[in-house]
Amino acid sequence: GGITMADYMQFTNTFHVADVKRLNNSRNGNPQFQFIFENGLEMRTPADVMWAYEIVPTAIIGTLIRVKYRTYRNGLQIVGIQ
Repeated sequence: GGITMADYMQFTNTFHVADVKRLNNSRNGNPQFQFIFENGLEMRTPADVMWAYEIVPTAIIGTLIRVKYRTYRNGLQIVGIQ
């Protein structure tokens, strides 16, 4: 157990959104998205976050967004969008 560094390494950066893909719903039926940024980074939204309902891909693609994200073993996860 215990907390490892990866559990709380959080970053905030501004990225240019190249694409946003709708993923399969979470087990609980909530929307999930994958963000692809122009620099090649890919991040997903966590399962079952209510703010995912506010994501409108057509409104974000091609814009700059400020993203708070974390590193996980399986990739980068968005914690919040500002």
